[in-house]
Amino acid sequence: MIEKQELFEVMNRAEAVNLATADGAVPRIRALVNLRRRDLYPGPARFCQAEGFTVYLATSAASDKARELRANPQASVYYCEPGRFHGLTLTGPVEILADPELKKTLWDESWRIYWPSGAEDPDYVILRMRPLEASGWWGTRPFQASPGVP
Repeated sequence: MIEKQELFEVMNRAEAVNLATADGAVPRIRALVNLRRRDLYPGPARFCQAEGFTVYLATSAASDKARELRANPQASVYYCEPGRFHGLTLTGPVEILADPELKKTLWDESWRIYWPSGAEDPDYVILRMRPLEASGWWGTRPFQASPGVP
């Protein structure tokens, strides 16, 4: 049995978070920054890591991914460490949030190239997934885990 802490460590170390959405019947996948990485996003990482399996991602309200999620909020995210053959897929509905405090908590100044007005920019939104399913591959075997969503 794989311990939850081991799965959190994969989430915390992954280079990127891969988000899969649906554009009608067409699947779409893209890599986003991993806000759980303390070395890259110290403030947001503290918050995100304390949230267990809940996933937070930053994006543009006008992006294709936001449009796809408004039409169909069901999505998957994938965290992996290819060199260790560890991968974790989380699946569930995604909310698009514009909460000012959450946006400030997760803000990174390097994003001003996308959102010149900073955390207050109306185009900057947060995606939140509270996963209903967790599965993946651990070395030589597949696994399923309970994300423990309230």
